[in-house]
Amino acid sequence: MEKCLEGSCSGEAQESPWTPMGSTINSSLMMLPTVVGSWALWKHKRRKLLTFQLLAVVFMTAWRRLICARCRYYGKPCSTWLGVVTSKMMDRDESKELDRNAMIADFAYIGLLVLYPLPQVLKSFRLTVLYLLSTLLGFGNILTRACDRCGNEFCPMKDLYRRIFTAER
Repeated sequence: MEKCLEGSCSGEAQESPWTPMGSTINSSLMMLPTVVGSWALWKHKRRKLLTFQLLAVVFMTAWRRLICARCRYYGKPCSTWLGVVTSKMMDRDESKELDRNAMIADFAYIGLLVLYPLPQVLKSFRLTVLYLLSTLLGFGNILTRACDRCGNEFCPMKDLYRRIFTAER
């Protein structure tokens, strides 16, 4: 199990490097694809909308136990407010520290949420453009404005940030 490089992920209090406004912007941008995807499902295949919404709700609630409840930013405004939201829903999970495998699973779940409405999104050129732009804007904003500040050195997004924006490899 990989440990956080700058202090313990679960034991030590970590100061948040994000402002409340930055966290709000990131959260809003990350929600846009869900809204656009929901609209596409409502418009083209309503019977899939409930499943998509349930997957999104599980991601924002129960799934947070595996990620946010173990993160160094639990209870603090992280890049997407999920650290604060999770602390309101559940106690910190100190049974296991957040690690690379958990982050990969989190990104796989996000990938599922991004791909699920895609067949219906692609039925409209406008929805396709809006969906792709909102997805790229959300991830791009996190990548360029959050990854360099995060203390979770094991995150695959941080690796991607380094490969694109720094000479450190």
